[in-house]
Amino acid sequence: MYTSPFHTVDISNKTFLVTGGAGFIGSNLVEYLLKYNAKKVIVLDNLATGFEENIKPYIVLPNFEFIKGDICVLDDCAKACVGVDYLFHEAALGSVPRSIQNPIATHNVNATGFINVLIAARDAKVKRVVYASSSSVYGDSKVLPKVENQIGKQLSPYAVSKMTNELYGEIFAKTYNMEVIGLRYFNILDHDKILKEVCCGNTIIYKCSY
Repeated sequence: MYTSPFHTVDISNKTFLVTGGAGFIGSNLVEYLLKYNAKKVIVLDNLATGFEENIKPYIVLPNFEFIKGDICVLDDCAKACVGVDYLFHEAALGSVPRSIQNPIATHNVNATGFINVLIAARDAKVKRVVYASSSSVYGDSKVLPKVENQIGKQLSPYAVSKMTNELYGEIFAKTYNMEVIGLRYFNILDHDKILKEVCCGNTIIYKCSY
């Protein structure tokens, strides 16, 4: 995997923080950054939905650091951001059904946790924050193909939490002159694996091979 790089600049003198780095997307970012000789890769994860097994191969590397911490704790975010150049924010509490069952938990992690990350990044003078938004922010919009500036009403607490991320991201970029970029993920699949996902109460099984 990653037989050729996607980046065009030297990252051997750059330090990266990946929140949620023990999760599926986060651990793939960690793998990529280490493969291409990042100066240092830091993972901040509380292992609530991530797995230490995903980052186990990297624990022994001198340019890797794992911090078991929580984005809901501002001090944990501040500690993780020290010396960081670029930040990938992948930590979140996913699942629309879970957000309907427990909207407070979803808000605490996805909204409050996100602003903690932004504040820590601002104070540490991180050069750029790239965060995981979601296609769920499009809500009930019938527009196809999807267009970034054409969204509808959000349909779940999860969607609202991700829309909140986008609002905070925009405000922090304007107010504090930060680079903040949100990516509206749809379904993210791994290679050569069968994935089971619960979406809107339905269990969907994917097989992806390439």
